[in-house]
This record gives sequence, C-alpha cells and structure tokens, in this order.
Amino acid sequence: MMNAEAVLNDWLAQGGRPESDVERRLIRRLPDLLSRLDGDVTDPVERALTGLEDPPPLEGDLNRRLRIMVSRSDAGMQNDPMILADMEAEALESGDAHLWMTAARLHSLESVAREAEARMALSDQALPYVFPGEIDPLMVHLLSAGERILPALHVDWIRKLTVWLAPALSLDCKCGGMWFWPVLRSLDAGKLTRPLAQLAGQRLPVGGYGLAAAYSRRIGLDDTALLQAGGERDHIVASLAILGDASR
Repeated sequence: MMNAEAVLNDWLAQGGRPESDVERRLIRRLPDLLSRLDGDVTDPVERALTGLEDPPPLEGDLNRRLRIMVSRSDAGMQNDPMILADMEAEALESGDAHLWMTAARLHSLESVAREAEARMALSDQALPYVFPGEIDPLMVHLLSAGERILPALHVDWIRKLTVWLAPALSLDCKCGGMWFWPVLRSLDAGKLTRPLAQLAGQRLPVGGYGLAAAYSRRIGLDDTALLQAGGERDHIVASLAILGDASR
C-alpha cells in the first residue's frame, strides 16, 4: 500500500508544487506541507486555492469567479447565496458539467432554499435515464447536497441512487471535479466497488486515477490498481487526499 507521507516528502524535497486545482484544494488542508512549498505563486486565484492568501475580488469569467468562490468556501468563508444562484444559472446555461456541478455545490452550501430544492427532488423515487457521459439535474442535486440529505433516506433508495449515480464517477475524474468527495460516505460503498475499479481500465487525464484512488481509499476500498494505472501526479493527488483525511 502506498505510503502517502513518503510520497509527499519526496515530492516537496524535489521542489514540487501543486499543478492543478485538485492538488491546490487538497494541500490547503495540510498547513505543514503548505509551509514547505518553494518559490512563489503569482496568480491570486492560485494563491488563494493553495491557502497562501485571502481570495481575490470576484471578477473575470465564470470559471475564474467559481474558482474564487471555491477558495472562499474551502477557507471557511461565506459566499453570497444570491450571487451563487445567478452563477448556477449561468453555469447551467454554459453547458459545462464541471461549472454547473461546482456552482450548484457552492449554492447548496449557502442556501437553505437550494438544499430544500435538492431534498424535494431526491424524495421522488423515480430515476430518469441518463445517456453515458451526460449529467442529469438529479445528479446535480445529489452531489451538491447529498451528505445532508441521504442519511434521512431509506437504505434501499440510497442503494438505487448509488447505482444510478456511479457512471458519473468517470466524468468527475476526467474533470478533476471532486464532485463525489463530500457525499461518498453517505452513499452505498458496496455499490461503488466495481465502478471505481473499472476506472483503472479507462483513459483518464493526469490526476484522474489519483482522484479515483482517493475516492476508493476514503470508503475503505483497495486503490492499488488505480494507482498502478496512473503516474506521479496521480500518486500526489491520492497522497494529498489520504493525508488530509487522516489529519481531520
């Protein structure tokens, strides 16, 4: 089994630093590692995502504004739910699954009404057909507020929701979205064993196997095959996630 601490110590000793938003978001939960980063990060959004300073003013295109909001949320700061409602509508219109999921998650964290909307949607036990590679609004509801809703639902319904949701794991790992991270432990872990294992046979971008491995480890599954399918950055992503979990 991979030694996460050894992987990260070696990475930092070689002057390594976060290269993706997934890495930046995960390392900010490890202040001891943050303090060991070499060099400077000049982009203010990247500095905020890495925990090096407060988030910059909310400006720029939708992707930049959402990254700023994510950095605020990760730092424990509140975001304006009215602004987030507008951003979710803008993200939906953009057709970008990652922007939509990110905006919905941020909105649900700040808005009681948005969480209630998700709760109402998940109370209707009818599952729509979703074409492979697509995202359904019910998936957005589930991933944006699931950890606060699923514990109150019947175990059989959670099992069905997990099986139905599992195909979105692939898109999440391709986007580096961390969509499943908050809700994983509220789903039926047994129904995720095979979908996560199958990701080792798919073509994922750099960091995608690491995110899948982090998901597997978080719910007590073997991550060996996923890490073997990936490379150095995948080991770094997985190690940051594992060490961050252990520190909390």
